Amino acid sequence: MRVPVRAPAVPMRAPLRVKPPKPHRTLEETLVSVGIVPRSHVRGTHGLLYRWFAAENTALAVGNAVASAVVLTLALTMTAFGMALAVSVNIAAAIYVVLNDGLPYLGLGLLAAAALKAIHAYYAYKARMWTRVMGFVLAFVLLAGGVWIEVMLGYAGFVPEMFKPALAIAGGEAAANIARFNAALISYFEPALLGGAGLLLLIKQSKTGSLARTPQYRKRIAFVGIVLSLFAASVSVAAAWRHYTGADARDGMHFAIGGEQLSAVAPTYGSLFAPGVACHVSSLYGWRDDPITPGRAEKHQGVDLAVREGTPVHAMADGRIVFAENDGGLGNFTALQVAGPAGSPTIVNGHMSRLVVSAGDTVKRGEIIGYAGSTGRSTGPHVHLQICSGAHAHKGGFVCGTTSNPYENWPTLAALARMSCVDGPSVF
Repeated sequence: MRVPVRAPAVPMRAPLRVKPPKPHRTLEETLVSVGIVPRSHVRGTHGLLYRWFAAENTALAVGNAVASAVVLTLALTMTAFGMALAVSVNIAAAIYVVLNDGLPYLGLGLLAAAALKAIHAYYAYKARMWTRVMGFVLAFVLLAGGVWIEVMLGYAGFVPEMFKPALAIAGGEAAANIARFNAALISYFEPALLGGAGLLLLIKQSKTGSLARTPQYRKRIAFVGIVLSLFAASVSVAAAWRHYTGADARDGMHFAIGGEQLSAVAPTYGSLFAPGVACHVSSLYGWRDDPITPGRAEKHQGVDLAVREGTPVHAMADGRIVFAENDGGLGNFTALQVAGPAGSPTIVNGHMSRLVVSAGDTVKRGEIIGYAGSTGRSTGPHVHLQICSGAHAHKGGFVCGTTSNPYENWPTLAALARMSCVDGPSVF
């Protein structure tokens, strides 16, 4: 006889949920999790600018305040007071020499920074897509700035020899194509650079001063930097605005360039036109497209100042007219040997409709020597301004010798600055 056996009921439990293993932590993440390394010190995929803005310590606060003082000092050179002060201590010319000599290296630095930023954005796989896109955008901006500076300097003709081979590609027609762009922006370059630096320091130090955890002494340091950077940004904005409205030209270029304050002999030189005359720089010194023969590059030996036909042209300095004739290229032109020490330049003014002086005449600064026109190889009414060294007469003709960029000759730059043009002048 079989006896039924009842097996006891065994309750079934729900399957255990196994937690997925934790992702592998780096040593830096582990140190952060246990509190050894502050979370704010973790290195991410952000660039140096982001890290500078995020970091907070006393040394950085002091450095920011010092940087604000330096930016303000440079910004003050764009004012009449600051430039006069620089002249009084004999550092005005040195400032501009440093700027001219330093700009090629600044451009090269921007090119290097653009390459590094592009590489950083390309290999930042863990970064968000927006962060990488902004990295590439910043790299492009740096690249454009570096290329523009180098081409601008190559066009102006004072780029150091070591950079000239690299500019061969950008010479000739390419340089001529950006001439108008350069003429429009160059006077805003220094205000934009210093104003941008001042604004960036202002934002950073405002953040430092507003943080609740910031020590009181650090807030005071930040407040000093805020005041300095605010003044620097304000001076830069004022300089750019005065140039935009033409006030710097009418008032003697007290802002933005300060050319008339640069040279001890600046009072020797005066304006080419009467105050209030509408004019602008229509062609710069250096390589350009030939305005009459398309497709042909030529080196322009001076600066063209577009002005209404018949506008009186004044002598820019005291001196003697060594040549006053008609030329197939320059049209009706004069050559004025500036009175002064040996080595004083000869100023050539061309394309005038008619002349009122002759060779051998002695003229005073401000006297009318002719009237603007479009004679010779010209496409419109303007006055050609050329600076010659070693000029002399030869076989009944005029030999200029060696030309130089009028904007690199401080006394002549001072005279250009005092031209009081309603529409400029655009200073290169």
